[in-house]
Amino acid sequence: MQKNEISLEAMFALPAELDACHAVFGARRYRFNISPEVEVLLDRFDEHPQAVCAFMRLKPETYRTLRLRLAGEYGLDSSTAGGWLIRPSRPTAPAYWIPVPPILRRLDEQGHILAEQNISLSGLSLSGEAWVADIELPSEWHLDMVIWRLQGPAAEVHEGLSTALAVERQDYYLWGSKTSVRLPAGLYRFLVHGQVYTDDFVWPRRWKFHSELDAHGLYTALTGLEAATGKPLYGLLRRQVLLSVLVAQAEDGGWHQGEWTDLMEVHLRLHNAAMLILEAALEESGDDTLQKALARAIDFLLQYTDQTGIGLWFLHDSLETSPENMEIMREQTRTPWIPSRTLGKSPCNKLILNTHLDAIVALERYRRITGDDRHAEALISARNAARSLLNLRPAELIYQGLYKVIELTLLPKERAMRLPLFLRAVKRLTWMYLLPNMHRFKRIWPRLVMPGGLIERHIAPLHFDLNYHPVNVMDILRYQRLFPSEDFHELVDNAIAAVKRLDLLQYWSESKQRQFAVVVWTEALYHLCTLNPDISHREHLAAAMICAARTGLGLPPVILGGDAEAIAVSARSPCPSPSDGRLCVVNLTRQGLAEILVVNPHEIDLELAWERGALDPLTWLDQDGARLDPPLRVRAGGWILGRAPTPGSTVTQVNSEPSIEAQ
Repeated sequence: MQKNEISLEAMFALPAELDACHAVFGARRYRFNISPEVEVLLDRFDEHPQAVCAFMRLKPETYRTLRLRLAGEYGLDSSTAGGWLIRPSRPTAPAYWIPVPPILRRLDEQGHILAEQNISLSGLSLSGEAWVADIELPSEWHLDMVIWRLQGPAAEVHEGLSTALAVERQDYYLWGSKTSVRLPAGLYRFLVHGQVYTDDFVWPRRWKFHSELDAHGLYTALTGLEAATGKPLYGLLRRQVLLSVLVAQAEDGGWHQGEWTDLMEVHLRLHNAAMLILEAALEESGDDTLQKALARAIDFLLQYTDQTGIGLWFLHDSLETSPENMEIMREQTRTPWIPSRTLGKSPCNKLILNTHLDAIVALERYRRITGDDRHAEALISARNAARSLLNLRPAELIYQGLYKVIELTLLPKERAMRLPLFLRAVKRLTWMYLLPNMHRFKRIWPRLVMPGGLIERHIAPLHFDLNYHPVNVMDILRYQRLFPSEDFHELVDNAIAAVKRLDLLQYWSESKQRQFAVVVWTEALYHLCTLNPDISHREHLAAAMICAARTGLGLPPVILGGDAEAIAVSARSPCPSPSDGRLCVVNLTRQGLAEILVVNPHEIDLELAWERGALDPLTWLDQDGARLDPPLRVRAGGWILGRAPTPGSTVTQVNSEPSIEAQ
């Protein structure tokens, strides 16, 4: 049996005079080989030079058995932060953290992960001379491993792995992958050999691809956890995510995912997410590398637009640029499409609302942070298009009739089962025949905001998907934060009322494919609560969090208060961590107002005390509006709210800087 040995120390032996391939904010990434078969990526940090992270990749068909060896006397312990700690017996020797087990992967030439397989350890020994582990290697599989070395001055980073606050034990949901993650170790389920991937083999190709949308969620969560815990580790992990986004940017300025086809097409929602990460980092501290990367990304984004009859429209993906690309998508994903010229658009443009709004937000934030006004005219036109489509209300009576029966298909199972036999038959016929043909009505009478308050995702595609109602509402609120003169308040109020009237939280939670909508709805309501102090919005947010918790989902990373869009960097406040980890805490503190929402999704009353970061003094109210005095308790399935103006401040709307007004 062929066997070879890799020394863990060799993974950290940086070749002399090797320049970093990427650097930002004092984080540097190096790429080198320790043998022709083994590539290493090494991340080093100026502020913690003794904390170093190595990604190792072993090429396929290299060895049948690999021996990993670490000289010296070491013990192996599980880490509170996840993974394992290799602890030295000598205090001067470095410690090592392995956040996730080494894993076997099959990849294609474009970098998609086609399959994963857990390793088989054929030998593990701890002696006075060395720590040794043997790994069985099947052919045609890469071996990936990530390991941190922590030495001397990195003791505070090391100590952070041995304790975990309640906010660190919380699962955070990333709706790009539709999976939850517990940080810090869980980061490396996504951060694979230095780039962020999905954590699921996603439809339709059932492969993992580069996911800047997941990177944005991770970056937001790590920002919040760094502030909440005070642990340097989270700052280092955040810089790793930032480095990985920079590494993934192509020469043309775009981020290419190839989610659907072999063309390595760009999905602009994910491209925008990468820009939002860079913008958040640039807002914290000016960096020429970030500014140049963003300028290239903006120029790339503006190549994927369509001049429609209502204004400039940002495309959803690069496949929309030609019928030939759309045909390739149809062949490789079995997704049919029909060209149309609705609203004067190009034949392939699907007129997808959420990506268009997201692109406007990314472009406007870039303009405000950098002062670059080169694309002002495009921004005005895009805003005109968004407003025009959201205000369209043709064929009101026809759509009222259609939505009376469509809403039958959106009822939770229990309510649907109580329908009379006739209505159950109508519901089935609607699902079988009307919904697949809704695109025909929308092409003739284009609109997205429907009677009753629901907001559809697109005009042209053949499929029908109201699970994106929460995404639309979230993006409308993000858009309105930047452009407060736009009056979408009634639209948002009706959208919220529709969710409550139809009990859509229950409907979404009943199917794994729909459950992401529960968490996105929670995120949308978080944005609403940071814009509007109305107590009823907190009630809706608490209900969404309770549904997410009882469905077994994580919570959106924004609840920690680390989202640069919602909370300006200058107004950011650490999220307090409760002593009882069963309580869910939302950090709504913003400019001029300290505000904490505490939710109890469990069936028993829970006492509220703080293990770190208590904000005092706050005035606490229960869900009925009654003032609470210590000791504080949160009723089963209930919530309480603490508020207090920050000293010397008045409550203001977040991020309401002057903007380019649409014409």
